[in-house]
Amino acid sequence: MNYTEIIGETESQLQELEDTQKLVQFQKRVRFLRLLKNGKATTQKQAGEIVGWKLRQSQQIWQLYRGQGLAGVLRKPERWHFGKLSSLQLARLQRYLAEFGADSLAEAKDLIEQMYGVRYTESGVCVLFQRLRIKLKTARPANTKKDESRVVGYKKTLVSERASMRSKTSNSRMRCGSERALN
Repeated sequence: MNYTEIIGETESQLQELEDTQKLVQFQKRVRFLRLLKNGKATTQKQAGEIVGWKLRQSQQIWQLYRGQGLAGVLRKPERWHFGKLSSLQLARLQRYLAEFGADSLAEAKDLIEQMYGVRYTESGVCVLFQRLRIKLKTARPANTKKDESRVVGYKKTLVSERASMRSKTSNSRMRCGSERALN
């Protein structure tokens, strides 16, 4: 392939354009084209190696140049967006899940679709929850022989024992403080 004929800009134009670029990625792209234009590199692979790229990256830049010209090579990529839901919708979803929860990703997917009219796949909901650091909260397994009446009785005594322990510790703290004041 004769790159000197295909590349429409002159070598001096490319050199000047390379010098005016602020971003290194654009400097490399223009240098890549300049190396092909002046013949210092006869293939895309050679020009890419000089610039510090692998073959596939060189091919992609060449495709950009062939399809869109120099403007396409120097175009900044569009900003990524964070997803289909706005930050307000994400905050509401997190509050709802913290209060009521969801038993599965399928249930969460249906919930998002009902609340906001936005369709996600289950794997998309999984990625969304990973990004938001939402984890499925599951209870620890319980013994099958557990007696509910004994559990309720234990919880009642546990609460009263804790309350009495708190009052004892607060009284002892007060006594220690008053004894120090006397000394």
